[in-house]
Amino acid sequence: MNEDKILDQIDSCIDCMSCLEVCDTYLATDNEIQSPNGRLKIAEKVFTNQRISEEERFGIYTCTLCSLCDTVCTQEIPISKIIHATKIKLSNTEMGPYEIHNKISEGIIEKDNSVNGEPEERLDWLPEQYKDSEIFDDRESDTLLFLGCMSSFKVKESASASYQILRKADYDFKILKNEPCCGEYLYSAGKLEEAKKYFKKTYEILKQNGIKKIIVTCAGCLYAFNNVYPKYIEGYDIEVCHIIQIIYDLVKDGKISLKKLDNLEFTYHDACRMGRKIDGMNIYNEPRELFSLIGIKLHELPNNRENTPCCGAGSGIRGVAKDLCIDIGSSILENLKTDSIVSSC
Repeated sequence: MNEDKILDQIDSCIDCMSCLEVCDTYLATDNEIQSPNGRLKIAEKVFTNQRISEEERFGIYTCTLCSLCDTVCTQEIPISKIIHATKIKLSNTEMGPYEIHNKISEGIIEKDNSVNGEPEERLDWLPEQYKDSEIFDDRESDTLLFLGCMSSFKVKESASASYQILRKADYDFKILKNEPCCGEYLYSAGKLEEAKKYFKKTYEILKQNGIKKIIVTCAGCLYAFNNVYPKYIEGYDIEVCHIIQIIYDLVKDGKISLKKLDNLEFTYHDACRMGRKIDGMNIYNEPRELFSLIGIKLHELPNNRENTPCCGAGSGIRGVAKDLCIDIGSSILENLKTDSIVSSC
């Protein structure tokens, strides 16, 4: 973003404080430095080359970039984009990313994942009967099931279930034994130059494998491939969709059937990066219709769809403010009318 334009946008703020009412970090802390309005004031200092305090630095790096403030701003200021631009501006200064950001970023570059997973363990989730499958790199398919770091190493049930559903439906796809990270963490942390280099590396791997379509299991990967890569990769031409969209189409077309789960009810939480933050794509209806098809009674949060609250873990906040992250997530649980919640985060 052009710095003069950023300053003009900040100057257009009328201090109406509408953004404070929806900001999860402000609501959890009651600290104006950790509010959109407060962060704009910090951004103004950064873009006029004034020194900021350690508390103000913390205010910038505890923004989840959920963009809910953007939707309520009466002046239509792209607040979250300005905060992200502030991170980029700070990235090579002493007030830049925290040590944990640097450590995770190094892990992405060295191990191709953001969770310090060992590369040789990336496919440990794969059911034994598929270990020798021809579903790997050399398969003649231009569709990639991109599992991502969390599904590959932490939430392995997601990887295994996604894989087995596609196999059961005889869906044409492949996976990569040495799948890279999407690199979204580097971007969100404001490490733009590192992110651009990593995006290029990942894109080259995808093109070398003949990939034209990516199916992701992670909202962050969806955001990266749909929103960010097209900005920095010239000629970017890969289609991206979420596994829930594929499952919805498979059920609708009669390719697979789902077991009825009558008498089950839960609350659904929309991910920011599957709706409000995704360009040209709002994945709201597909999960809800799938739940309805299998007999689940679905409850909604008071704020949902485009007004969904952040889960609390976006943009690297978990590493620098774990307690705040938990407080934000806990505030969602306080509004439940059920004992269970299902989230697309």
